[in-house]
Amino acid sequence: MITGYPLEGGGMFEVACRLVEKRLSRPVQSKIVSLGGFSAPRAEKYLKKKVFDFDPQYIIFQFGATDAQCPIRAGNRPPDRSSELGTVSKSEPSGAASSYHGKPATVLSPLRWEIASLIGSLRKIEPITPLSSYIASIEHMVDDCRSEGITPVVLSPFAYGSRYTTRKATPYVDALNELNSNAQSMIFVDCFSLLADFPKSRILQHDGFHLSRLGQNLVGQAIGQAIVANILANGLIGDARSNRPAEATVTGL
Repeated sequence: MITGYPLEGGGMFEVACRLVEKRLSRPVQSKIVSLGGFSAPRAEKYLKKKVFDFDPQYIIFQFGATDAQCPIRAGNRPPDRSSELGTVSKSEPSGAASSYHGKPATVLSPLRWEIASLIGSLRKIEPITPLSSYIASIEHMVDDCRSEGITPVVLSPFAYGSRYTTRKATPYVDALNELNSNAQSMIFVDCFSLLADFPKSRILQHDGFHLSRLGQNLVGQAIGQAIVANILANGLIGDARSNRPAEATVTGL
């Protein structure tokens, strides 16, 4: 979702990079490593070989939305690939799926979300990734970044149309807050709280999961502002770390 899917252009990553460039009057070198549908534990093994060669100053991690989701359709749960050893291939969504996810919220969307919430509650559906596994993976990736002198930017889950999934996702946000309070050189962007101030029909697509244009813009601005604040607080502009140019190099995973 960090690429902006299902929207064309203007995704949160683009918004964040443009904000950094404008606020600091410095160029931003950016790269998106898209592992569509990956959970945090599955993505963890690809961090070093897919991202570190880019030598970024900041890496933005956005996995919680998928991990904390409680999909009512079994087909929406990714397969268990804990033992996979193959290479990653980026799969593009089919036209039908893209069209479905690209549908903006309507007056009927809240009803759909309430039905999904009721089904989730009755079936006692659990999130895709257990909380312990999710936090452990995020912590490992944060530590890997710090060991390379890279500042990790961790995004919380976003917002969900289903009240049931929202309730289940809250502990994931709380755990990230706790991780942030105990970690050093980590930036935490609480998108969950940020988006809670807006009507869901404005920040979500009809599927109750993907962000609308407004949602993408709000999260992108929050990411950019957090990175700018960190750069200024640490005097990174004009003080090239490890002989790097005076640019903000940002990677989104």
